[in-house]
Amino acid sequence: MLTNHNEKGMYSFNIDKFYQNYLKGPKLFKNREALEPSFIPDVLPHRNSEIEKIAGITACALKGDVPPNFLCYGMTGTGKTATVRYISQKLAQHSTNPPWWVYINCTVVSTPYRILAHIYNTIVGKEKIPSTGLPKDVILKKLLGLLDQYIKDGICFLVLDEIDILIEKKGGNEILYNLTRLNESLDHCRTSVIGISNKLKFTESLDARVTSNLEEEEPIVFKPYNANQLYDILKLRAEIAFKEGVIDDGVIKLCAGLAAKEHGDARKALQLLRKAGEIAERNQTKKIMENHVEKAQKDIDKDHIVEYIFSMPLQAKLTLTAIFLLSKYTKEHIITSGDIYEAHSELAQIIPNVKQLTHRRISDYINELALSGLITAITKSMGHYGRTKIVKLDIEFKLIERVLSQIKKVKEYRLLNYKPIILQTNKVKIKNVVFKKLI
Repeated sequence: MLTNHNEKGMYSFNIDKFYQNYLKGPKLFKNREALEPSFIPDVLPHRNSEIEKIAGITACALKGDVPPNFLCYGMTGTGKTATVRYISQKLAQHSTNPPWWVYINCTVVSTPYRILAHIYNTIVGKEKIPSTGLPKDVILKKLLGLLDQYIKDGICFLVLDEIDILIEKKGGNEILYNLTRLNESLDHCRTSVIGISNKLKFTESLDARVTSNLEEEEPIVFKPYNANQLYDILKLRAEIAFKEGVIDDGVIKLCAGLAAKEHGDARKALQLLRKAGEIAERNQTKKIMENHVEKAQKDIDKDHIVEYIFSMPLQAKLTLTAIFLLSKYTKEHIITSGDIYEAHSELAQIIPNVKQLTHRRISDYINELALSGLITAITKSMGHYGRTKIVKLDIEFKLIERVLSQIKKVKEYRLLNYKPIILQTNKVKIKNVVFKKLI
């Protein structure tokens, strides 16, 4: 029999007994996958307007014509990807020659080479293009030939989820330009690019030619769900996911209310409901109760912070690292956006090939970190010196230190041991030149 023991050698957990009891306990789930963000139900509540707009843009594909490129904006968990996937299913149901759909998650597939290889390999159904090794122009030529050969006179939608991530990467504008101009080099197949982003202003960093190619239609904006709308979504999913009688409306409303406070994030609401069900099942209870939701909320908060930080672009991670360092060495120091800019600039100089950001871009990252709940940022007037943001970390210090220490660049260049110049008592910085104090 396998058991775990604590440091003192005393009995702590019997895994065999746990599994045996678990198997004997009540089964609450009927279809667990219904609570996953990737699950597309037959009905998408409270997205009629967005569905109507996208259906109108893409309808011409039913007659073999190429839809224009367009963008979908909205905060995380507002149903952007689910709506696009829903439309893809409906188009397939009503088409004699269903369009092809290639989804690219730009947080995972983020370099021009890998994007082209991913599109090629998705269409052929196996890895024909290696992850590295070929010139980009060779892959692009191969992809053009494949589109004409495989899809022929059909339509291929290229969905770039988290498209804004590409702008942080070298060659991001170039790959977007190439993808939005594929039709000029195709003889038979036609493509349409759909960009999905949670950053409304990311196009400001795009080349003007790319912007005009991407925004051939008015962008579709997804508003956050409110508590009542989240309740409707969870109610529908709960009927599919759970066995009858294991969850009450009060529990569903609690999940919806908690998620509504997190900017109306439906993903968070679904995760909370699923986690509460799993906790109840592990505890051998026959119903999901509010205390299971509260426990799930605590677990998710920690998991969410870790996942969010790891998913951020490097520059955002460095901005957070700068705030952490300014907080680490003194509790008395008031952290301003100017301090963060200076500390970030110093960190960027330590890591090779990292671009120095402007004050405005640092301010954008501070706003994003505040929106995520990692920090608080209060704008204050400094009289004739202008306005600045007063920043504080808003999560457990040890947790953020543990997460940052696992980030490759932060770990490789030992950034967590760096002390910003503003906090070094023996140094002063004047017009970007560091001097040693003489007195």
